[in-house]
Amino acid sequence: MAASPDYYQTLGVPRTASADEIKKAFRKLARKHHPDAGGDEAKFKEVNEAYEVLSDDKKRELYDQYGTANENEIPRGWGGGNVSVEDIFGGSGYGGGGFSGGWSDIFDSIRHSEGAFGSDWDFSGFGGQPRPRKGQDMNVTLEVTFDEAFTGTEKRVTVRIPGKSEADTLTVKVPAGAVEGGRLRFKGKGGLGENGGEAGDLLVTTTIAAHPYYSRDKANVIVDVPVTVAEAALGASIVVPAPDGSKVRVKVPAGTQDGALLNVKGKGAPDLKTKGAVGDLKIRVDVKVPTDMNDEQRQAMEDFLAATKDDVRTWQ
Repeated sequence: MAASPDYYQTLGVPRTASADEIKKAFRKLARKHHPDAGGDEAKFKEVNEAYEVLSDDKKRELYDQYGTANENEIPRGWGGGNVSVEDIFGGSGYGGGGFSGGWSDIFDSIRHSEGAFGSDWDFSGFGGQPRPRKGQDMNVTLEVTFDEAFTGTEKRVTVRIPGKSEADTLTVKVPAGAVEGGRLRFKGKGGLGENGGEAGDLLVTTTIAAHPYYSRDKANVIVDVPVTVAEAALGASIVVPAPDGSKVRVKVPAGTQDGALLNVKGKGAPDLKTKGAVGDLKIRVDVKVPTDMNDEQRQAMEDFLAATKDDVRTWQ
């Protein structure tokens, strides 16, 4: 029998922790490790499993006494062995001692069609057999380039499943418009099931490598475009490369400020949430102030300064 994890250590609480302390610790860790918040799904499952046991008085009592809350893993005396009901439940007869609730709980389980000892066991005879269990889901990370995520690609992923003698190699089809943290699910390609149960799923999470010019905001693509002080002040028409390989001409309005966003519709990435939709190209203006000017440029700037009457530092 495999050793059970230390649920108290998983939640970071002492064995004497109250129900409120256990709940508080669980909520803190659940927020930290929740997959939707970018956490580790495997760790999130461990935290959930620990809370499921320690928040239930009966399960916690079994866990504290036997090191497991799974009644299937507690030795039974009804198969020819010498273990008695008192040995199993720590009691002194029907409904006594350490078996909280006694036989009334067993009868209650029967009334709910769970069997005398819960839904995990099948007592068709006196030698109870564990029911099939689905294998655990597994997670792998797949890094793709910006261009591969933009246009879509196929990648080969090799995964080693515990319990299998050889690694599995899968072809992963990354869709056009794939986003950072996007997830693809492969049914039945995860951990092996137990007692004839089906295998878990394999979850492939995509990460996008940094691009020297472009970045992504969902289906929108952002690019920083440098302009001169004169272009920002007077206005200009500039050519910007789009991520699909084309070039677009963009008008920079007179008086454009540093950090301003100019928008080009339909030049972003495919939108996975809406069939046929495409995001936009967001051009972020980067006004470049000269650090080294020739005599003519310096004279022009001095003339501009002399002609400027406005006070840009009017404090309110």
